[in-house]
Amino acid sequence: MTGIVFTRAWEDDRLDLAALAIEPGERVLCIAAAGDVPMALAGAGAQDVVAVDLNPAQLHLTALKIASAALDPVERYQWFEAGRVENAAARYRQVIRPRLADPDAAFWDRNAGAFEHDFHRHAGVGRSFQRFGRVMQVIVPSLRRRIEAFDDPADQQRWWRSSVEPRLFGPVTHWLARHTPALAPLAPNGHELRRMRDSGYSRAIAGRIDRVLGWTLARRHPWWRPAFSGRIADPGDGAAWLDEDVATDVASSAGAIRLVQGDLEQVLAGMPAGRLDAVSISNVPDWLDPEATARLTAALAHAVRPGGRVLVRSILIDGGLPAHPEFVVDSAADNLVDLERTALYGRVELLRRCPAP
Repeated sequence: MTGIVFTRAWEDDRLDLAALAIEPGERVLCIAAAGDVPMALAGAGAQDVVAVDLNPAQLHLTALKIASAALDPVERYQWFEAGRVENAAARYRQVIRPRLADPDAAFWDRNAGAFEHDFHRHAGVGRSFQRFGRVMQVIVPSLRRRIEAFDDPADQQRWWRSSVEPRLFGPVTHWLARHTPALAPLAPNGHELRRMRDSGYSRAIAGRIDRVLGWTLARRHPWWRPAFSGRIADPGDGAAWLDEDVATDVASSAGAIRLVQGDLEQVLAGMPAGRLDAVSISNVPDWLDPEATARLTAALAHAVRPGGRVLVRSILIDGGLPAHPEFVVDSAADNLVDLERTALYGRVELLRRCPAP
């Protein structure tokens, strides 16, 4: 599908909710991406959610999710977790299109039919991950059946170590990851891809997958289950804003999201000083060179109030934001990387803006 790279969040939006602990009435900023994080933060009670993205197609997708507040929770789940809706084009025109601004409506007039098949297989990372899942099922023929059978993460982890990891993460895999475009589906940015290759990313992610499989079941993953088992996540396991128990909050708060197309640093620098209570920037620093990362950190120091929080992920263990006198790492949140269910990120930190003297 034209322009869309992420059809769903590729960071664990439930971790954003837990780490940032949004209080009612707070002002927050996040990357729009697939729209799941801004929807979750708005549903948590933020009075103003600025969703920033350079890619207009991602903003169109976020707008579609905002407009879907008119749907009941079951139907929203079909649209955005399953990604398959019967007569999607007709249903879009009846209920969602009237709630869209003209540019968003023009985009989805052309593309809403993608939901009649499998939206997540039509674009970007989701399509590539599905292909990877098919390769996995060839390498480990019992994968689909075994993932659905486990009830104990410890049993799952033992099976992973004995039957999957040696086949999936052997010397050939590590060589391919380092010397070919094999990692490109996970790194849409060329700078990020080069750093992943140089860092031996495939070895690091193997270790993180092992740890995650020791405490949560793959069949409860909205990322792993569709690719490796062919089944969508059950209600309550997918994107946080699709949970039925927050449906009313999401419906009443989606209007708090403001979509901004632009460069993250420039948007932050253009805000009034200290305006934001919380920020989630995912792995944006992975895309930037050191000078640009330093400017981004300074812009965050300008826009975040004293005592405010910044959640930042990095694909790389040594990534993230550089040290800055205005921020301290929240040591109470030092295990976030292990709680990030995707296992994609090597470093996840919660930073706090130093209180005013």
